[in-house]
Amino acid sequence: MAEKEDRRVLYTKMFLKEALLELMREKPIDRITTTELCRRAGINRSTFYGHYYTVRDLLQSIEDDLEKELIRSLSANLNNSTVHGLLCEMCETLLRQKDLFEILLSDHGDAAFLERVVGMSKSITFAEWQKNGMDLTGDTYDMVFDYVVDGSLAVLRHWAQHDMKQPPQEIAALIDKISNGGLSAFE
Repeated sequence: MAEKEDRRVLYTKMFLKEALLELMREKPIDRITTTELCRRAGINRSTFYGHYYTVRDLLQSIEDDLEKELIRSLSANLNNSTVHGLLCEMCETLLRQKDLFEILLSDHGDAAFLERVVGMSKSITFAEWQKNGMDLTGDTYDMVFDYVVDGSLAVLRHWAQHDMKQPPQEIAALIDKISNGGLSAFE
């Protein structure tokens, strides 16, 4: 009996997540009501409130699941410990979650989540930069890293807006090339 209840809970959450993502294609999260979400998912409000407090809580749950998948994926690749290897792994995971990723990168997405995702590699990036002789400390490191993160997000956003046609390895290589060589990498 417990297994059947667990399966029903999983289905309920799946319907809610799918409905939220559909609605986020149409409008920002802050304009989506619980009533509208429940109607789209075919679930009553009391069932929704049995699992989540707000629509934002549901979005947080979706983001947490993607973040956990990225962490698992990146952790498995930490032996490479290069920024390029981690970027490849991150881009491959994002491609597997293409629909979700496209929504999160859209105007209706959550910018803070994207910064957390790219920021996962901060300590590894710092170590690699030191290994390559870059002498960055404190605020300078933070500013350079923020600059690289914002540029990386711009590349990922462009990739998502153009149906993620390029292979993840190509996107990772581009981000790595720009991050390490700036414009001079293209001369």
